[in-house]
Amino acid sequence: MASTTSTGTTPSVTTTSLRSTGAGVVVRGVSVADLSDDHPDRDLWVAHGDRWDAHLRAHPELAAPVVRGGELHVDNEASRWLYSSPGMREWRRELVPSARALLPMQRPHGAVLPSGAALDTMAFDAFVCSLDGIGIRTRAAVMRDVVTRNESRGAATTAVRPTWVSLACGAAVPVLDAAAAAAATPRLHLVDLDESALAFARRLAEEQGLVEGPDITVSRRDLVRTIVARDTLVDEIGPGSAAVVDALGIFEYFSSSACVRLLRNAYRLLEPGGVLVVANMLSDRPQLAMNQRGVGWPAIHPRSVDEVLHLVERAGLPLERTTVHLPEDGVYAVVEVTRPAGEDVIDLRGR
Repeated sequence: MASTTSTGTTPSVTTTSLRSTGAGVVVRGVSVADLSDDHPDRDLWVAHGDRWDAHLRAHPELAAPVVRGGELHVDNEASRWLYSSPGMREWRRELVPSARALLPMQRPHGAVLPSGAALDTMAFDAFVCSLDGIGIRTRAAVMRDVVTRNESRGAATTAVRPTWVSLACGAAVPVLDAAAAAAATPRLHLVDLDESALAFARRLAEEQGLVEGPDITVSRRDLVRTIVARDTLVDEIGPGSAAVVDALGIFEYFSSSACVRLLRNAYRLLEPGGVLVVANMLSDRPQLAMNQRGVGWPAIHPRSVDEVLHLVERAGLPLERTTVHLPEDGVYAVVEVTRPAGEDVIDLRGR
């Protein structure tokens, strides 16, 4: 099969494989151009990650680093290597697990630490070349590609100015980048519980020329209370009002039952022809032990593609309108569900 490339600007997303499941789901393998491609030490960093991951898998008794009393405590050689850098120690101590911890991976050039210090060489290289940094950026590039492809097919809204909703947006880098590439500049509704992350999102949006009010709405909301346990956020934003809804960075933090409720309500936000984009870290991803016990990222729910699709099915979303995008780095699955253009706004709450 011939490869096809996104019509958006760089980073480009190229189709490397395409197949359909028996349920009608499309599984798309993709290659994503990434800023790490030009770094001379990318392969070395991936090799280091592989080596330390193997070490941690061979020693399940080794604990992840923790912050106690404002100090970083490290109990394994993989973490000692990673946190030999002052910049990396400050990042782990001050930012993890907040959404702000992703910002140096998303935009490492010009990134500064909470102290105001610039990234040291090891911290910069880690954010650019580590598999986790690469995966964070490729899932965002795939989201942008999904939106671009839907626009080019005419599947998105016919409104002059569509509404996009970003759930658990963090600093909102993926949705802001996707909006910058969109044919029609959307109104953004950014939702997160972390006020510091929302402050960064406001600043980045302002730098992009967006004005709070006419261009963006920022809402501090607890998704567990407003879209999982209840559906008050759907009522607040409006059922069937969004051309794009994304939950790119939250899915693996929720239990399976919570994911089902999130999917149902996120789909209810879509207008006919709209698209929902979620991502989940893969259970068979490379360097999972390094992520969990080397970096020391808090416990998450990595899932297989089949497990994610089972959640989509349980939520009552159309499998025949679902595409799973799998970047070559193997860190995340990005799942796209499009609402049929002729479908009425429906209520999935009873399913």
